[in-house]
Amino acid sequence: MEALTAEEPRELGPYRMRARLRETGTARVYLAHGADGRGVCVTAARPDLAALPAFRTRFRAEAQAAERLAGPWVPPVLATGPEEWLPWLATPFTAALTLAEAVALAGPLPEEAVRTLGAALAATLERAHAVTGEAFQGLGPDVVLLTAEGPLVTAFGVLGGASAASAGEGGRLGVTVGYLTPEQVAGERPGPAADVFMLGMLLAYAAGGAGPFDSGPADAAAHRIAHSVPDLTPVPAALRPLLGRCLAKAPGSRPAPAEVAAELVPGGVAPLPGTGWLPPRLTAAIAERAAQAQELPGPAVADRVPEPAPALNGHPTTPPQPAWSAPQPLPVPPQEAPRAAPPAGALSRLAADRRSLLTAGLAAVAGLAVGAAGVLAFDGDDGDGKAPAVDSKPAARPQPVPGAPPATRWGYAVPGGKLLGTPLVQGAVLVVPGATLTGVDLRTGRQLWTRPELAGLAQLQPAGPDPAVAFGVGPTDFTWFAVADGAIRQKVAYAQLAPGMGTPEVRAHDGTTVWFTATVGKDTALYAYDIATRTTLWRRPLGRGETFEWATAVGGRLIARRPAAAPPKGAKQVLAEFFAVDPKTGKDLWARSYGTVLPTDAAVLSPDGTLLTTAGGGLQAFDLETTKLRWQRGKGAGTYGTPLLSKGFVYAPDTTTKVAAVAAPDGREMWVGSTDLAPTAPVETRTVASASGRTVLALDPFQVTALDAASGERLWKFQDAGTTEQSADRGTYRAVAAGADAAVVWHGATLYALPVR
Repeated sequence: MEALTAEEPRELGPYRMRARLRETGTARVYLAHGADGRGVCVTAARPDLAALPAFRTRFRAEAQAAERLAGPWVPPVLATGPEEWLPWLATPFTAALTLAEAVALAGPLPEEAVRTLGAALAATLERAHAVTGEAFQGLGPDVVLLTAEGPLVTAFGVLGGASAASAGEGGRLGVTVGYLTPEQVAGERPGPAADVFMLGMLLAYAAGGAGPFDSGPADAAAHRIAHSVPDLTPVPAALRPLLGRCLAKAPGSRPAPAEVAAELVPGGVAPLPGTGWLPPRLTAAIAERAAQAQELPGPAVADRVPEPAPALNGHPTTPPQPAWSAPQPLPVPPQEAPRAAPPAGALSRLAADRRSLLTAGLAAVAGLAVGAAGVLAFDGDDGDGKAPAVDSKPAARPQPVPGAPPATRWGYAVPGGKLLGTPLVQGAVLVVPGATLTGVDLRTGRQLWTRPELAGLAQLQPAGPDPAVAFGVGPTDFTWFAVADGAIRQKVAYAQLAPGMGTPEVRAHDGTTVWFTATVGKDTALYAYDIATRTTLWRRPLGRGETFEWATAVGGRLIARRPAAAPPKGAKQVLAEFFAVDPKTGKDLWARSYGTVLPTDAAVLSPDGTLLTTAGGGLQAFDLETTKLRWQRGKGAGTYGTPLLSKGFVYAPDTTTKVAAVAAPDGREMWVGSTDLAPTAPVETRTVASASGRTVLALDPFQVTALDAASGERLWKFQDAGTTEQSADRGTYRAVAAGADAAVVWHGATLYALPVR
């Protein structure tokens, strides 16, 4: 950590710079703080590169990739300034060592730490490939951080992973990648499989302290990468077969990232707070960095911010202000190295000093980028998204995205790119609401029909006993249509139900009755409507706190929830009051509170009259009629998400990585499965069971995870490789239906059929 020099920025966006942390081939990384004093990591472009339109185009694209990939093992983006005089990107600080620093400080990592590191990075690659369909190119020992909770990736493309960059004639940007793959040596464009090769080199370096192609002259590194067998002698024997496959010369012979993650950590990697996954010396160095950052003058920085490691062999390792140069190799210190010293090579020849510790990077793993094969040339700010030319040779077509099970039955991109609510499955047809209403063959994903005149129709429901007809809520009318071809059967204008009625919100559906809320003037009411006879059964004005956002039909009755009139004696919070509405008159039949259930707690009502809730963060089951607590599991805020009852079992996801299965009658825990996530913040996970009850799907903002309902074993996970939307928020994965052998899920504006059992 170095003091700022006179020419360095003091403010970027809402952040004030406090110190310089390190430098990369294209940027400087600063410790900063915002108005609230919290620690922020600001990555700012080099001034000489910021003036190049081509650089700004690439920087903008990589900032967007960072926003879309935030989640497990990738820090969230707080803000970006791609159009400012110095393009910048801000993420939260986390006390950490780079992988290069960690190996220089304590030698090769233990095998279990390497497995955790590799599985987390492989999962990140899997998600990156699914989102972009292209090579990630953001791995390297100086952009992978080791924190107390696990690894973090801090680069999101060729700029972040570059070892050097320069401005050329005519605004041309030259970027030297700090590593090579056999494809690049051959002058081909690297595809997603190139990332697996780099992952193999990175893990060999972490496990053995030296790159697998380091032995020999630096100017022959490219030839060794393309033609030599990797030297994995320093790597633990159990890891050599997998790393050998990752380092296969042919891209098609390398495993997919999902395979790498599953082989390294079969049960999946979970967050690791306080578990000591790193050796004590590294854990202590991380803690010292957080403490030193707190001692900087100015507002206190929140803990978990990066700082330099202690001195090594009398050489201080705090990052200085280095020249903009290619990375220099690092040695492996003899003390505390758990395995034999690596063979002499690029990593073991130079003495450690302040500059080499800061600038050690991708070249330290794969040999310096030599010859023109490692130089990418970017021309101008044309904004067309085309790949840069490599060595003036035609760029090869990208490699296919490495596949991971399961293979989708089909994928369907919603016309217009926007889905208006949950699609409807009726018979063998999937009805999709969007810019145009479409019908899709549920078995093949082939579009059967489209109805532009029904654009905006949503809140789709079965239309009573006739399986050939469905019902939806349009901008001005209730609409009945044929499922087979989308032909309109009937329309009823809302003005016919009540003059001036706004668009209804359907709250529940049972048989031929739908309950909806609608506003007329300033008055909002609940309506019961028969969609078979097209008649209003009754109207009930909404009372205090009644929104009917939580409403369930059970046995013909509508069960809803509202805040109780007052908190019970001695309580500080108002409890939830559940009440039943008479299906014939709309009047209240009864109103009851259950334990300490709050209006905001997740709640599910099963057909047998069991109310499942997450009061106090625990999981509770109440008898609907008697309010008696049948059983409860766990306590503590934020433990469980919305539970699911299926075939005698309750499946309850928590707000991190776990899904618990308990017996519905008594709450006995049957198993706890993992979704293999490492979220940086609580996530909402929903579960759905297949028709057979043999598979449970957990759906969250990042993926769909299939778990064996009998054992909790993770069967597979799915991340879509559909449309590459520019929005950072594509929403969570959601389930449409889960049948006997396939489930339909949607993410963004793409639907998929996934095999289940």
